[in-house]
Amino acid sequence: MPTTHTPATATATAVPAGPTGHWRVNVDVRHGTVTSLPGLPPGRLLADLLDDDVPTAVIDLDRSTGTSTSTALLETAVRHHPGQLWAGGRLAPRAPAVRRLLDAGAAGVLLGSTGLVPDGRLDPHAWPDFTTLADAGQLMLSLDAVDGRIVTDGFTRTTSVALTDALDALLDATGGTQPILITDARAATHRTPPPWQALDRIAGRHPRADLWYAGGLAGWADLTRLWHAGWGGVVGRAYLTAPRGLPDADGRLHRTPPT
Repeated sequence: MPTTHTPATATATAVPAGPTGHWRVNVDVRHGTVTSLPGLPPGRLLADLLDDDVPTAVIDLDRSTGTSTSTALLETAVRHHPGQLWAGGRLAPRAPAVRRLLDAGAAGVLLGSTGLVPDGRLDPHAWPDFTTLADAGQLMLSLDAVDGRIVTDGFTRTTSVALTDALDALLDATGGTQPILITDARAATHRTPPPWQALDRIAGRHPRADLWYAGGLAGWADLTRLWHAGWGGVVGRAYLTAPRGLPDADGRLHRTPPT
């Protein structure tokens, strides 16, 4: 199946000449059901996506919003699909669950804003050594933001930490060995277009970083635009809403990038 990351050393030449690049579908789960498909347990959907060679992550929103501390959903999912599935949901850098999920078979683990900027404070000294925490490319450090400020607790808490400061600190702390995901929380929740100019500025400042973006991506044209700017792309509800897939420029649905 397609990989869900590239080593940072390859990202300098990652602006694709062709129509495809790096992407992933996030399956958000709350109270045991897929949020975009109410009533559907995640197990069958995850299997279907992986059978279609769709790079996939399972996100426990109960953990993200602080209503649960259990990792049972995530651990069960990655054990069923060893080496294929990413996992996320309020996972802090020093949490034992990170290593436990990787040992259980997770392809990678997402570390979210809440764990990276606890209590709304940016303190890189509190982070572990990311180069020894996991192999290169096994962590995705996720920064959620609104209007250039980090938000935490499942988009519910706005901090005073600037996105640019948090991104710079993470790039320094990781040495570029782990991908970084930036989510525009407003675009994600209100389904508005991505902030293209801001993304171009960020990519221009960090041409060698392994950067990913999520929020407001509605079709393969949006992902292609990201790929040509050097970003990976993460989609969720837009892909999962039946019938599954993303539209091409002519409105036809495709489950994987059209050629």
